[in-house]
Amino acid sequence: MARVLWALALAGFVSAQTLSVAGTWRGESLCTTDAAACHNEKVVYYIKDVPDRPDVVEIQADKIVDGKTVTMGTSEYSYDRANHTLEWRTPRQVWLLTVSGDRIVGKLTMADGTVFRKMTLQKDH
Repeated sequence: MARVLWALALAGFVSAQTLSVAGTWRGESLCTTDAAACHNEKVVYYIKDVPDRPDVVEIQADKIVDGKTVTMGTSEYSYDRANHTLEWRTPRQVWLLTVSGDRIVGKLTMADGTVFRKMTLQKDH
């Protein structure tokens, strides 16, 4: 019995350590307010691991405009592997993304607590 528990624990540890969010993710970023500056968008996120920093990933966020990608920016997100979350925080806003297999769901919350966008992404295979 102890061997079985040890094997299961080891398998869980190995799989948790080898899972990576790195890759190309595509989906939608939808407005949740009626702000004139907000537009629903098709998006592509390119996620890269950061060497020697397992708690950080680099994300380049692009939107699709007239069939062409337009880069919105590149940022380092905190990666909480245990909770499967990615977070990018500034004084004015927080992106919080939750990874579940080959799907990411997330939201952009403003400093006043307003949820400004919701996003869903699917990983390319």
